[in-house]
Amino acid sequence: MSFKKELAKEIKSLEEEIKQLEIKRSRSQASIIDALISKQDPEEQDVQFFRTYSAEIELKREQLAKLNRKLETL
Repeated sequence: MSFKKELAKEIKSLEEEIKQLEIKRSRSQASIIDALISKQDPEEQDVQFFRTYSAEIELKREQLAKLNRKLETL
């Protein structure tokens, strides 16, 4: 398989991973917002999930940007 096709496949995979992580993050985000609207402290577990997923998403986006730059240079 050509290098370009392999990069494109990796990019598509990363994009899908990011989408799945964003879905998971949105669940904890909804719980946090609901708690804030209800004038309650958010559950620490929800806050931790949100932070964890946000960090993972950021890492995946950095990887995606690197792969996209590689693909552009080819």
